[in-house]
Amino acid sequence: MGISTDFPMAQKPWAEKLGLTFPLVSDWQRKTVSAYGILDTNPQSMIYRYTKRSYLIIDKDGTVRWKKILDDPRQVVADDELLAELDKLNHQ
Repeated sequence: MGISTDFPMAQKPWAEKLGLTFPLVSDWQRKTVSAYGILDTNPQSMIYRYTKRSYLIIDKDGTVRWKKILDDPRQVVADDELLAELDKLNHQ
């Protein structure tokens, strides 16, 4: 699942544009991103409260098992890296 701080009505067009094959949900009130510690606040930014591109693997109990936060929103984590982390967690 993907979580974005965009408004709910922006989720479907954004997912279609990116060709996402997984659910994309809105956290426009920023409660979830705040709870997981990925909300950034910068008074000098045009967007005062925002999230950096973040990848989290969360288990069924809601515990973060792996997290990677990127400084550049144009960067992405490769699928192979995510799958390797999942594989590690599944074999612990």
